Amino acid sequence: MQGGRQPVMAAAADYLGLSLTELRAQLHSGTSLAGIATAQGKPASGLKDAILAAMTSRINANTALTAQQKAAMISQVKSHLDTVINMDMDMDMGHLPGMGMCMGSHMTGTGSPMGGTWH
Repeated sequence: MQGGRQPVMAAAADYLGLSLTELRAQLHSGTSLAGIATAQGKPASGLKDAILAAMTSRINANTALTAQQKAAMISQVKSHLDTVINMDMDMDMGHLPGMGMCMGSHMTGTGSPMGGTWH
């Protein structure tokens, strides 16, 4: 697991009470994060909060970004959380509108500030 996907997956696994291996297996079987949360008896809203906290922490830790860039990236994450938790995770999340921006160089043009892609 690489880059930007790591904090999302780790936060989701922790919130759901699953290992990363268990979480990946369920995602690769076609279940969304929201579906897994429901099956684990956890509200999707808590899952979104956990992912947002992980991504906010990751973004804020990046010293190469300005405060304005960080705020814009966090706003993008917030606006796409529903899509992220309801999507088929087998697809390339790095191309998701808004979320891919957080993982790539779109905000700074200086490489990969968040450390890679979702996959």
